[in-house]
Amino acid sequence: MTEAWKQAFARVPELLAAHVQISVSALVLAMLICLPLAIWASRAPKVATFTLAIASLIQTIPGLALLALFYPLLLGLSALIGGGISAFGFLPALLALTLYALLPILRNAVTGLAGVDPAVAEAAPTIMAGIRTAAVWTIGAATLSTTVGQPSLGDLIFAGLQTQNWTLVLTGCLFSALLAISVDLLLGLIEMGIRKRRKILVW
Repeated sequence: MTEAWKQAFARVPELLAAHVQISVSALVLAMLICLPLAIWASRAPKVATFTLAIASLIQTIPGLALLALFYPLLLGLSALIGGGISAFGFLPALLALTLYALLPILRNAVTGLAGVDPAVAEAAPTIMAGIRTAAVWTIGAATLSTTVGQPSLGDLIFAGLQTQNWTLVLTGCLFSALLAISVDLLLGLIEMGIRKRRKILVW
């Protein structure tokens, strides 16, 4: 292994941990928002239409634009309450990634809860599929959190692009992809377990 690869790999553990932290935090927050909302929306078609339209609209906003949008909003909010809110770092990244994770979770949860009898556990795999999609999207989009000062594997990618150090770029992309694939496989196993358990219960 060359010195360049050694230096790049040396930065991975810290940035990977930060990447996982921001991704998991955003995913959990999105789930806390979506699941109660989906229960309400599954019983009220107008609520479902409205919430899914808003979530779809958010999804059309480019990631960098969404991150940039939170800078003036958080800056204004901080000034309004007399300070204490940072427009850089963890908070804007968390808010932007949470918004991006809403659509797949909400859409699948509404579909799952509205499409089956509440007593049937088949809704769980449908919801799980949405969480799985949201997780992969969130991990990928989390690389952009570097632009607002939140450490992530994107640090390697952006640093590499700025300095034309393709070893850094490849390392950031590689570990970001491996993380997304690993999480997707793990959640896929959970989804499969839910489906198999459902079949056993039916039998």
